[in-house]
Amino acid sequence: MAKFVIVKQAPAVLERGEVVINQPNFLEQVVANVKKAPKHRQTAVNHLREVLMSIAEKYDQEMDVLKINLSNYRGLPFNTNEDLSDILVRILKTGYPKIFDKCLEHQLKNRPMSTKLVYYVGELNTTKPFYDAGLDMIEEKDIADYMSGKPKKIVGKPAISNKEAAESGNE
Repeated sequence: MAKFVIVKQAPAVLERGEVVINQPNFLEQVVANVKKAPKHRQTAVNHLREVLMSIAEKYDQEMDVLKINLSNYRGLPFNTNEDLSDILVRILKTGYPKIFDKCLEHQLKNRPMSTKLVYYVGELNTTKPFYDAGLDMIEEKDIADYMSGKPKKIVGKPAISNKEAAESGNE
């Protein structure tokens, strides 16, 4: 069964069976709609709706883009696609927050079948889709043991000593 680990930064080199999933930022949809972006580098309602429609098309067809209030986001300046992506994340956090879970569900369903470990670059409070998909969380320190298949060494004091065990066996 696959497991996941929350990390601050994804590893540079992935081993076989490892996948990286980032917290949703919808940069892919922003880049796909870059030709429709206003030339004055400020947000426009029509462009934001186009990007939101492409997000809804990919992740959640039940999302009604027309019900998301965009009046507070008109005319915001952005210099890069990442800036516009951040604006869209703010819009969706207030207007349709369940799209983030839908996006993670989509990425988990479309991961390779041989995935053994998922590195999640995100926050702990956004991991519900991982548990819903049947993945368990492990700590970063346990990755090497899990990937190698070797059992973790048990460290600690036994509940009873060997002398006590021998005495209880004699009774």
